[in-house]
Amino acid sequence: MSQKIKTTYKASTSKVVSSFKNPNQATSIECHRTRSFAGHRDGVWEVTCARHTPTMIGTASADRSARLWDVETGQCLLKYLGHNGSVNSIRFHPTDSIVCTGSGDGTCHILRAIVSKPEERSHPGSADEADNITDEEFEVCVDNPDASATACLRSPTCELKGHEGAVIAADWFISGKQVVTASWDRTAKLWDVETAEQVHQLTGHDQELTHTCTHPSQQLIVTSSTDTTFRLWDFRTPSIHSTMCFLYNVFQGHSE
Repeated sequence: MSQKIKTTYKASTSKVVSSFKNPNQATSIECHRTRSFAGHRDGVWEVTCARHTPTMIGTASADRSARLWDVETGQCLLKYLGHNGSVNSIRFHPTDSIVCTGSGDGTCHILRAIVSKPEERSHPGSADEADNITDEEFEVCVDNPDASATACLRSPTCELKGHEGAVIAADWFISGKQVVTASWDRTAKLWDVETAEQVHQLTGHDQELTHTCTHPSQQLIVTSSTDTTFRLWDFRTPSIHSTMCFLYNVFQGHSE
């Protein structure tokens, strides 16, 4: 039976792959790997592209670190070591050099995407202090003797605490002043980054949340869960006194 399943799967897969092939090889599009990014010591949960620059990507890993990379060289520009658990999510701010990370330690961290090495940064008393960033926050990390030194950051600019379970995903809301987090505690929360306070809690899922994502130009949030559903939350109705949210729809159909 096992061999029969393997044979059937292989045959059906071959048909699918064959359908992708362009009979006109002269006009076919080829894909090949251009670069590998090595450095994490455990599984990589998420990869994201920077919005403020086309040359930077971020990664979140089970090795409890988040990293920023140079797309063109493959060099690790910054390693963040502020979480006490697996880093499950990393997203870049819509317009600024800021990232948010979600972790198994139940928190979401906000940090500046500073990519210069400590020895290349200016001394205290310079313009760096305008961003409330000092050289003491950074240290030099060397993953192996053959690798170049990487700037390491161990403390966030802001920490969002309040979930009772692991934060599996986090994303920036359209304004860039708020962050939404999804957790295994079955809730999603909207936070004000400047005050680090919870603005709204999204409840309704029956099991752990698995993901969250925001619309790039509308005040909409999507959450998904192991309860087999995903939900769309609508913040577009204005309110003078508070941030109003309405459950726009529950999407059902998946069986797992």
